[in-house]
Amino acid sequence: MSRIDFYTDGAYSSKKQRGGWAFYCPELRIRVCNTELHTTNNRMELIAAIKALEFADESNLIDYKDIVIFSDSAYLVETMNGKFQKKTNIDLWDKLDNLVASMYNHRISFKHIKAHTGEKNGNYTVDLLANLMSQNDK
Repeated sequence: MSRIDFYTDGAYSSKKQRGGWAFYCPELRIRVCNTELHTTNNRMELIAAIKALEFADESNLIDYKDIVIFSDSAYLVETMNGKFQKKTNIDLWDKLDNLVASMYNHRISFKHIKAHTGEKNGNYTVDLLANLMSQNDK
């Protein structure tokens, strides 16, 4: 195998003032999620991608040359693909850019996936987890 996929998503509950993020890797059967206070949906989308890449980097996935980050966030995907400018959340964009640059042994790509299709796929899994985390009273 030379490719590994990560599905990522972020969510925010204005009622709870809490965000949630999640990533899922089908090949490794790994699901990771957590919650944060005083954040935004866009920050959660970025953190989900950062956490997925940090996991990949720390796991030394040398058998996988290609790492694909799937997200339903146009904000994340289009910015990483050079179509949008980085105007806010610069701290997270810098972290994500540095992480991608440090993983030079991999080809990292960001692909958009349609949200809320009803299909139980990787996006469905991370959407559910991120939303659960945003509702968590932890």
